[in-house]
Amino acid sequence: MSNYRLTLAAEIDLADILEYGEAHFGTSAALEFYEGLLSVFPKIVDNPAQFARIDEVRKGYCRAIYQTYYIYFIERENFIEITRVIRKYPVKL
Repeated sequence: MSNYRLTLAAEIDLADILEYGEAHFGTSAALEFYEGLLSVFPKIVDNPAQFARIDEVRKGYCRAIYQTYYIYFIERENFIEITRVIRKYPVKL
C-alpha cells in the first residue's frame, strides 16, 4: 500500500485545525503543528497495523494519535482512507 486519501470531512477538519492554530497561536506555530500532523499520514500508510483498531467505535476503523488529535482511518484494499481528524478533548472557550 503506498498512498492515502482524505474524505471531505477530514479535509474540512484539517482546514479548521490550521485556521484555529493561526488564530490562537500564530502562523508559524500553526504551520509547525499542521506539518507534524500531516507527517503521521505516511506512517499510517507504511504500517497501519501498529495503530489501534477501534471496532467498538466503528467497525473497521483504526485510530492514530498526534498530540491532542485522533486521526481516524480505514484500511482499504489499495489505500488508507483518512476519515476524520478530531481533537481528543473539547476546546474550552
